Amino acid sequence: MQRTIQTLLLTHDPGLVSEFTASTDDLGEDVRFVLHVEEDERRAIRHATERPVDLLLVELGQDITQAKRLAEELRGVDHPPVVVATYRRQEFDGDGALSSGLVELLRSGLRDFLSRPLSRPEVRELVDREILAREEESPRSVGKVLSFVGSKGGVGKSTVGINTAVGLTRSGSVLLVDASIQHGVAADLLGLSPEATLADAAREVERLDARLLAGLVTEHASGLHLLPAPSNAIDAAAVDEAVISRVISVARRAYDYVVVDTFPLLDSVTLAILDLSHLTFTVLNDSGPTINGSAELLRVLERVGVERSRSRVILNRTHPGRGLGITPTDVATRLDRPVDHVVPYSKAVLSAANSGKPRFISINRMGAWQRAINRVVKDAVSANTSLVSDPVTPELQPDLSRVQAASQGGAHHGPQ
Repeated sequence: MQRTIQTLLLTHDPGLVSEFTASTDDLGEDVRFVLHVEEDERRAIRHATERPVDLLLVELGQDITQAKRLAEELRGVDHPPVVVATYRRQEFDGDGALSSGLVELLRSGLRDFLSRPLSRPEVRELVDREILAREEESPRSVGKVLSFVGSKGGVGKSTVGINTAVGLTRSGSVLLVDASIQHGVAADLLGLSPEATLADAAREVERLDARLLAGLVTEHASGLHLLPAPSNAIDAAAVDEAVISRVISVARRAYDYVVVDTFPLLDSVTLAILDLSHLTFTVLNDSGPTINGSAELLRVLERVGVERSRSRVILNRTHPGRGLGITPTDVATRLDRPVDHVVPYSKAVLSAANSGKPRFISINRMGAWQRAINRVVKDAVSANTSLVSDPVTPELQPDLSRVQAASQGGAHHGPQ
């Protein structure tokens, strides 16, 4: 299975970025790199503190203070990155300026040195020794992050996601984050009237921790906790990728499961959610345009780092009977990948939504719709998602070129 290695470069030198890209190109079928760049030390530390990073490269100059400080600060995070210093031999004099500080740097937590220009064999050896070898370590005890996405609105994404969140309460503590920030419906579907929203988390983002988060959520009768979307567009503007990353990072240390409902637009906020998700569920219905849009969305998701191993497809039938006559096999053929779950049409789902009672808990008997959602829940619980490969997302400068390159200048996944 291919291993995605999330890499952060702390550098002002575009040449180092080019060298790293060249040295990791075609490094082997078992690894691929997702690269992020920060020019400011504090931003790099915050980036790696809030979200795990596998490999962090920092430029080493005559003053080793920055590299030493960076390695020391990151030793205490839940998933400390492999911190490696890059250097040019000619920048150090013949008196052994580099070797004189070697012991001090290694004691601070620095793992290795790479001389420039970077070479493919040295980078490969570093990856084998310092990254892949760590796959055998025990994963950290943090909750799973599950995101629900769609290529357009009206496919039942929120309904499926919310009911999945309710079903997960039987397996542990669950927080539902309504990150459909322009048009959140979770509170209405759950029949709740929350006092706080994601906008409040945005205002307190610098001091947000588990205790503060607990004061912002609203509890549902099922035991599910909800952090709803902002109530208006003005408040929604404050929720950016840094806010959503912080919320999810804090939440997964407080809950067994964090379920995130998204807006059908592949922007920087959605990218941040995807990068932090252990499983991403793409929900579509059985209409031709939606299937075509979902096929393109799935291709884009793979290109921005959502591997198939952490991706699921849910076909949600929104029409009675066979509807438009499109079978799951037809959908799988058009998507060029299997359909993992099929949720049958249920007239009662609409009634449950209108009453603010999730279908999963509103009826005692276990019908076909509930059984289908239960299979999604079991999949989420049992999926083998190694936290060692936890992904990373850019913090304040989202690399939206990832989306542009992945979609090859084409797909727009907003509401249709």
